[in-house]
Amino acid sequence: MMVKLLFSDIDGTLLNSDLQVTPKTRDAIRRQVIKGNIFVPVSGRMPQAIMTAAGQVMNSCPLVAYNGALVLDEMGRPLNSQFMTADQAVEICRYVEEKNNGTVWNVYSGYNWYYFPGNNHELVEQEEKKVSVKAIASSITQVEKLQGVHKVLIMGASQLLDEEQAELRVNYPELYIVKSAPNLLEVMIKGVSKGNGVEILAREFNVKLADCWAFGDNYNDETMLKMVGHPVLLGNAPEDLKTKFEVITQDNNHDGIATVLDQLD
Repeated sequence: MMVKLLFSDIDGTLLNSDLQVTPKTRDAIRRQVIKGNIFVPVSGRMPQAIMTAAGQVMNSCPLVAYNGALVLDEMGRPLNSQFMTADQAVEICRYVEEKNNGTVWNVYSGYNWYYFPGNNHELVEQEEKKVSVKAIASSITQVEKLQGVHKVLIMGASQLLDEEQAELRVNYPELYIVKSAPNLLEVMIKGVSKGNGVEILAREFNVKLADCWAFGDNYNDETMLKMVGHPVLLGNAPEDLKTKFEVITQDNNHDGIATVLDQLD
């Protein structure tokens, strides 16, 4: 049997609204792994937060973190690690602080998550509960000392993030700026994408991209879905994305992934 790579976004795709992998989806993925196929979670999350979700399915697996800025094999060895400079991250953080509109910056470097506690930290607390990882209260001065930054995450009201996204894209054309959820805006260096992470792992496992499957539900999944031979968009995706990919009517609360996997040979 030809090995398949099964890539899946986490939030809104692998996880239901209760942040759980349903038993049906869990078992469908495990059956594919038993057949020799490889399951790969792909997310904007940090590695520990990815395993909060993927650990409900299996104990170890390759993964794509930070939307492709960090790619790890099943043993945790880095296959790719792309940073923005601390100076670039500081500029973004300073921009958010000067806005002073209720949005809050978060900085991810390696296995660490830093945030500014002086502005709407309730959003950070919500994210901590969601991913079961504790953030580190920090400041721009501390961010300046980092060796590099995998991702800056801005949290806030959806409309405010739309405005900040538009401004940041004009001011920082060298950065990749995309919403991963209505209240989350992610900032990384250009060249970083889930699609890039998928390509790296397909090459590592010597699997043709045409033989790869990918499941997603949001805008930051678009490069991943375009990269593989079998892209699947769940029913809970934004309407404008549904015009670009094969869509299944089932959503993340109704075993969308399992519906497809159970039909594979």
